[in-house]
Amino acid sequence: MKLIITLSFLASIFLFSCQKEADFSNNNGNSGGSGAGGSTGSGLLTKIVSKSGSDSSILAFGYNSSKRIVTLNSTIVSAGTTTLIQERVERNAQGIITKLIIKSPFYQQAGFDSIETVIHYSGGKYTSKVTSFDAVIITLKDSVAIVYDGSGKIITERDYVDDGTGSYEEQGKIDYTYSASNIASIKNYSYDASSSSYSLEQTYTYDQYDNKISPMSMGIEGFLFDSAPFYSSNNPTKSSVSSPLAGTYTYTTTYTYNSSNKPVTATSTIQPGNSTATGTYYYQ
Repeated sequence: MKLIITLSFLASIFLFSCQKEADFSNNNGNSGGSGAGGSTGSGLLTKIVSKSGSDSSILAFGYNSSKRIVTLNSTIVSAGTTTLIQERVERNAQGIITKLIIKSPFYQQAGFDSIETVIHYSGGKYTSKVTSFDAVIITLKDSVAIVYDGSGKIITERDYVDDGTGSYEEQGKIDYTYSASNIASIKNYSYDASSSSYSLEQTYTYDQYDNKISPMSMGIEGFLFDSAPFYSSNNPTKSSVSSPLAGTYTYTTTYTYNSSNKPVTATSTIQPGNSTATGTYYYQ
């Protein structure tokens, strides 16, 4: 399994796990319009608040002077417990992301104030992400290789771990498919070295999108935040998640939009169970 716990993974849990939270975190477009609650500004997404029963989450976005995203903070309230995870990127003078820093209570419990991931960039593409853990006696490393297709879309991320021996072993992979400018599916696999085979652990499927603008544009950078749904240009209206243990949950989502055709509110109906989750978007 991956050594690092990221914001996007937690966001996916909110979307599809036992919390049955809907996915209100896709993105695209940073221009124009009125925000939720009558807020009017440049159209930059600042916050998404989602609720399902007594559980809730807040995704808060921060930008630099060039309006590039530099922070993504997640506050999750579940079963009466509040968890704050802070994710920040460093960029070079060209705006290319070079490092990802995550602070979370999970790391603090293990004795780490934060975890840093070095992002490698070559030939006009992000090629890999390497996270190191100094465990005093040994240094553990988690390396993710990024694979593109001929059109420049990311189709696979392969995860390798060095447990201190100096040799990397494959742990799993994530495969992506697309429908036009949107993510169509995300499949998570574990890897068994003894049989040289993959086992499918979880599948996210985005069956249908609207034709409106998703609220925050990240493109390829969404993968660096481990938030692949942030790649999509539109908003998912029908989606599902399935796993061998949890079964399949389906989500039907409707939106209201501002004058710039960006979502202001979202409501998802989740089956089985016929439960409801809501989301509200805030812009500046």
